[in-house]
Amino acid sequence: MKYHSLIISAGLVITSVMSTAAYAFSIPQPATEVAASKFAHIELKATHGDQEAQFLLGLMYLSGRFVEQDQQLGIKWVSLAAEQGHVKAQQTLADLSFEGNIVARDLTVAEHWYLALSEQGSKWAEFRLGFIYAAGGEGVQRNCGKAVERFSAVGDVVSLGNVAWILATCPEAKYRNGEKALKLARSLVEGDKEDPTNLDNLAAAYAETGDFNSAILTQHKAIDALKLSEHVDRSDEFEQRLQIYEQNKPFRESVPLMNE
Repeated sequence: MKYHSLIISAGLVITSVMSTAAYAFSIPQPATEVAASKFAHIELKATHGDQEAQFLLGLMYLSGRFVEQDQQLGIKWVSLAAEQGHVKAQQTLADLSFEGNIVARDLTVAEHWYLALSEQGSKWAEFRLGFIYAAGGEGVQRNCGKAVERFSAVGDVVSLGNVAWILATCPEAKYRNGEKALKLARSLVEGDKEDPTNLDNLAAAYAETGDFNSAILTQHKAIDALKLSEHVDRSDEFEQRLQIYEQNKPFRESVPLMNE
C-alpha cells in the first residue's frame, strides 16, 4: 500500500547627502551579519508570540539554517506556533512525527495534529491517518475500521485501493468484508487493468470470498504487470501471496506504515 526551504535576504540602503545633491546608494552587508540581523528580528517576534515567526524560527533550528542546529528548540518553536493554530506548523509537526527522519517517530503526536488538520478539511491528513490506523504501533492501536473511514474520506484511486485491501486482508474479522472489497477492487481494475496494485487488491478480495481459482489467476496477472512496472522490487511479496492462494488460504496482513 501505498519543509519549507527558508530563504532569507536583506539589504541595507544608506542615504548620504553630498553637497547640495542627494544620492541613494547601497552598501553590501556581510552575509553573516545580514543573517544574524534577520534571525534576531524573527526571534524577537517569536518571543512576543507571533505564530509565523515562531514557525520560521522553528524551521531555522530544525534545519540549522542561519543558526546552529538544535532539533529540540526547533520542535519547541514549531509546537508553539501549532498550538496557536498555525496550519503549516501543525502539518510540519505531524509529518515529522509520522516519518521519524529528523525527529523520533511519535505516532501519538502525528495522530493529534493530523486529526486537527482533518477537521480543517485536509485530505493529506486523512490519508496519513488512514495509514496510522491501518498499521498501528507506537502508542496508536491498529483499527481497520478507522483506517477505512479515513481512506474513504480521501476518495482518490490510491486511497480506495487501500480500502479494498483492508477490507480483504485486515487481521480482525469484524472489519473484513470480502464482497465489498471485491466490488471496489473490480471497479478499480476496470479503471486501470494494467496496474499491478489494483490486480493485487482484486486477488486478495477473491481469496477473502473463497474464490481461490480467480485469486490465483488474478495474482498471476498482477505479477506479470509488476514486471513491467517501476515496482518490480516487490516481486517477492506478490509471489508469496500467490503461494498462499495456491494453498486455498486468504492473505492476512496489516499495512506497513513505512519502509524501514
